[in-house]
Amino acid sequence: MNMTPDCNPTELNIEPPYLPLAELRITGTEVHYAVLCPRKLWWYTHGMEQEHSSENEGAESVALGQQLHERAYPQQPRKDILIDGLIRLDFTDDGQVHEIKKSKGGERASRLQLLYYLYYLKHVKGIETTGVLDYPDQKRRETVTLTPALEVEIEKIIAIVHAIRRQEAPPIVEKPFSLCPRCSYQDLCWG
Repeated sequence: MNMTPDCNPTELNIEPPYLPLAELRITGTEVHYAVLCPRKLWWYTHGMEQEHSSENEGAESVALGQQLHERAYPQQPRKDILIDGLIRLDFTDDGQVHEIKKSKGGERASRLQLLYYLYYLKHVKGIETTGVLDYPDQKRRETVTLTPALEVEIEKIIAIVHAIRRQEAPPIVEKPFSLCPRCSYQDLCWG
């Protein structure tokens, strides 16, 4: 499998068995990981959550992201809105869904995670809205809109998440990605 970080998951050549919406039981984290790295997704979906271990650089990055989330947009009365135990919206404002990120690294994965939230809200809750990727440290925002073409891409990613969950072993990745040295799963993948 020839992939790069922030890859195009549709290049995995997994034919999506499009799932009924009743079976739409994946998280935004799983969508994010599906775009970044199939191995990271596999480890995560098989109970190997490394990002909160104090022994790796990935955990430090997660902690910094959590601190940013806590201090950014203090005027927002409701943050961390959990819907159906699956998706966690950072906050909503003027009818838009906001996702707070600390940097542009993994920008495509962040965008698709937010698009998944918009997809879920539309198809499961009947709510059509737009999203905003917020980069408070950079004082930058990006508006994200779910289009029919992006819905197809999200459906493929959903199918890929389910396919990777069903695998008995992590997907093979031939060589480390540029994100691997900062990944909390590096030791599991590359020793």
